[in-house]
Amino acid sequence: MKRLGDLNFYELLEVAFDASPFEIHHAYQEMYQLYHEDSLASYSFFSREEREEILAKLDEAYSTLIDEKKRSHYDQLLIERGILEEGMQYQRDQKTLSLMSNSKRSSTNATLRIRNKLKVIVSSNPIIQEILTHDVLSGKDLKKIRDELGVSLEMIAEMAKVRIVFLRAIEDDQFEKTPSRMFLKSFLKAYAQCIGLDADIVASRYLKRIND
Repeated sequence: MKRLGDLNFYELLEVAFDASPFEIHHAYQEMYQLYHEDSLASYSFFSREEREEILAKLDEAYSTLIDEKKRSHYDQLLIERGILEEGMQYQRDQKTLSLMSNSKRSSTNATLRIRNKLKVIVSSNPIIQEILTHDVLSGKDLKKIRDELGVSLEMIAEMAKVRIVFLRAIEDDQFEKTPSRMFLKSFLKAYAQCIGLDADIVASRYLKRIND
């Protein structure tokens, strides 16, 4: 068994090299709760100093892997050391997040859990928070937020029950492809809710460009 200092960040969080930001955040939360001082599971096995060391390593791993530039640099180091093979790292445009099992795809509770977890990531991601300061939001802004979260359009379409062609039209700012303004507003709200955003704010800021 490897010592704590010998584990790479992916091993520490127990995630795959191509794990999405959502999966990394979820893994970090679970590991943090496991080693937190209030955890009965680890209280008997680790001293306070050992738990603090583990939590510090978890924080370092999370802050590196959740940041796109830091993660890219870290992955390159692993490649140079022969730990990670080229092409095995996370590709945001290729990996589709599998957050729900087939048996739970229609479960309202599962959908709500996903939305709540995404809200936490939204609130802690500096890139997303910067975008949300914009008085007007574009489809490009929404796509960037979705990419930061590692959520696919297919997943949103399934959760929101909205045809993917309309979701893609929103991200491409092709308003004419939606049935009407009323439907566009409805689709915007559904899109926003699925990725943990405030539906009313997103809809109003997106539609502001059309109003103008």
